[in-house]
Amino acid sequence: MRFRLFGTEIYVSFLFMAVISIMLATDKTGMALPTLFAVFSHEIGHLFCMWLIDCAPKRIKLIPTSVQITASFSKKYQNDILIALCGPLVNYLLFFTLYFNYLTFKNQITLYYALINLIIGSFNMLPVCGLDGGTILFSILAKRMQLNRANLILKAVTFFIGLLALIGAIYLTVQGKTNLSLYIMVLYLIIMSIIKM
Repeated sequence: MRFRLFGTEIYVSFLFMAVISIMLATDKTGMALPTLFAVFSHEIGHLFCMWLIDCAPKRIKLIPTSVQITASFSKKYQNDILIALCGPLVNYLLFFTLYFNYLTFKNQITLYYALINLIIGSFNMLPVCGLDGGTILFSILAKRMQLNRANLILKAVTFFIGLLALIGAIYLTVQGKTNLSLYIMVLYLIIMSIIKM
């Protein structure tokens, strides 16, 4: 599905909608909706920052692995860093707000919602390809060296973190605590460290 909103082209893949629908339909924990809200808030943080620095996005593409935002401004690495930071910043603000609420009213659900935002914000700060931390690392490196070398370093860091995650996943499996999400993350990191960007 493709449409325009306030001059921005928005593309929502069928697979994206299918994954969201399956998540909501099969969720027995009640955590899918707050997780989607945390992810949505994260992306709104990026968009709000883009609006603040007067570089409204040209295109937003929603696919199962990520939300890709294409800006309509010339390449400025300081803008990329600022935009990348704003998504996790929104998650951290929500975490502190919800955690304070939990401390005040002792509502266990609020604590779960707070932790979801902390996890999403922190995960996105990993310095790997495709995540905000990777964008920040690449922007810092690209200001100091050739783009090819900066990209190679980012891919090496991504592969190394993927390798650490694989070791952790195998260790948990040996302990009888297999974590499928960790294996999916490992697969994602290895693919991102191999594909041409």
